[in-house]
Amino acid sequence: MTNTSASQNDAAIEQARAMQPLERQILRALRERGPGLPLEVAVRVLKFPEEIAPALQRLSDRGLIRSERFGGSLLGDELFSITPLGARALEAAEAAERQVGVAAGERVASPRLSTTEREAELLQKLGDIAAASGDTAQAAEYYREALSLVRQLRDAPAP
Repeated sequence: MTNTSASQNDAAIEQARAMQPLERQILRALRERGPGLPLEVAVRVLKFPEEIAPALQRLSDRGLIRSERFGGSLLGDELFSITPLGARALEAAEAAERQVGVAAGERVASPRLSTTEREAELLQKLGDIAAASGDTAQAAEYYREALSLVRQLRDAPAP
């Protein structure tokens, strides 16, 4: 993996960490059903257009979606689509969700994970993905970061 792709992965991880549930829903809808007008996207996520407008703006501002203006229709003149960064960020967020889901099944006493625990699990999953793609150096870096966070959690005083 080159430095460019490593920095792209880092950017996707940062975006995944900042992603809100509605933003995740919108990205999934655009990935699975393709580009859409604001009204179409709202229907896909079972919301009103006014409810998703701020999320569309945030996603656009962060480069996770793009909008293209066209001649217009009665339903609007902006067509939204997911960007490559948006697709990577969504994949990272979904990987973290799956990891948290597996961990939740194993941890009966602590169903809600701290931000640091979720970050460590996300880094571990990203390490797994990097290793599976053959980038052992990047995988090792992700695993080292995850290990560092786990050690911080272990050494932190109990609340």
